[in-house]
Amino acid sequence: MRNRLWGDFMTANNPFFEKKFACPVCKTNFTSLAVRSSRVYVERKESDLHVIYRGVSPLHYSIIVCPACYYAASNNGFSQEINPILLEKLIQALYQLRPEPAIEYNQERDLEKALGSFKLAIRSGQLKQVRAGELAGLFLGAAWVARETQNQELENVYLKEALTHYLEAYNKDFQSIGNMSDVQATYLIGELYRRNGDSKEAVNWFNKVIVHKYIKKYPQIEKLTREQWALAREQAQLQPVSEGATVQPAVQLEERPENNTHTAPASNANKIASPQRRPSMQMPAHLYADQIDWLTRIVNNGYNSTKTLVSKEQVLRALLDAVIKNLDKNLPEQFSNEEELKALFGELLTRT
Repeated sequence: MRNRLWGDFMTANNPFFEKKFACPVCKTNFTSLAVRSSRVYVERKESDLHVIYRGVSPLHYSIIVCPACYYAASNNGFSQEINPILLEKLIQALYQLRPEPAIEYNQERDLEKALGSFKLAIRSGQLKQVRAGELAGLFLGAAWVARETQNQELENVYLKEALTHYLEAYNKDFQSIGNMSDVQATYLIGELYRRNGDSKEAVNWFNKVIVHKYIKKYPQIEKLTREQWALAREQAQLQPVSEGATVQPAVQLEERPENNTHTAPASNANKIASPQRRPSMQMPAHLYADQIDWLTRIVNNGYNSTKTLVSKEQVLRALLDAVIKNLDKNLPEQFSNEEELKALFGELLTRT
């Protein structure tokens, strides 16, 4: 009886349990360790969503590696069928990538083995030609583990790859970015820009989060965005300013009812050089829902035609520049409220 109780005690205190898998490449059946949710203790979270755990980290066991052929993938997608057209090439490539001597990934892992599992998963994903969003998540996970090993050079390589693939997924195939919402994905891209040393572009992406119509649904992301926006803004002041480059100001927009209309995906190819550099200033502006919809239509029209994003802030600035150019010498005077000014602008515009 005592031995049985001791065995139960040891099982309850063991942070691991075994999960069964069948390799979709070589059909080998095997088990791999997983971390019990009851033994997961979050210590803190970093600004790029990396979670620091006290004790065993589930991140280190999130990649499953076949002990026979070394095919690797995330635990929730490991057993998915592979396109037969790619399978033969995958088998040949994995055979050439087999480590010598063999490495055991299905028992407890140190940091080097955890990082090795992500490297194998990235290579397997590339050979399978998985979507950009899936590769982005693998590169980001590898960057996190590289950070834990204090290998900053390797971390920077993986962070750059993660940003590249997240941008590709965001622009072309947003639905492939795991289980992240538009707000979360936009924030993460901004933070990856900042960590990759482009604080000015990070500010632009954080602005997109701050003015997002659903931002109030994500209070933690909103708080984090404002903190990182301030940090990126400060860092941007220390970076050399290239000709024609500006940091977009944050514009506070009125929240509008939720709907299923998708706006054009964001792109980092929207930097339009102006004839001369103009200083920018921040000025909160509250707009009506139909005005935001109208701006969104213009944004979408431009993106559909050129596949380049001109943001709502840039549309507003373009409108103001057009009005300044055409009406600067004939500005309205006799008005006492917004409706009167609207009518005067309408009259002036019909004359031009």
